[in-house]
Amino acid sequence: MGEAISSVCFFGVGFVWLSYGFEYFAAAQFWSAAGMFICAFFSFAACIRYVIQNALFKLKESLNERS
Repeated sequence: MGEAISSVCFFGVGFVWLSYGFEYFAAAQFWSAAGMFICAFFSFAACIRYVIQNALFKLKESLNERS
């Protein structure tokens, strides 16, 4: 249950950072916008961290089978 709660929190924070990034971009503050976009990207990646982990594990296993 804790993993689901943290994933929802990461998604929510990522959405907020993305919206701030768009606001900074509209105000021509491009460095601040870039920072917010980077933070949003990593927050969204943290939201799907278990999907990424499983995909990398399957990739590693398939590479080990070929060796």
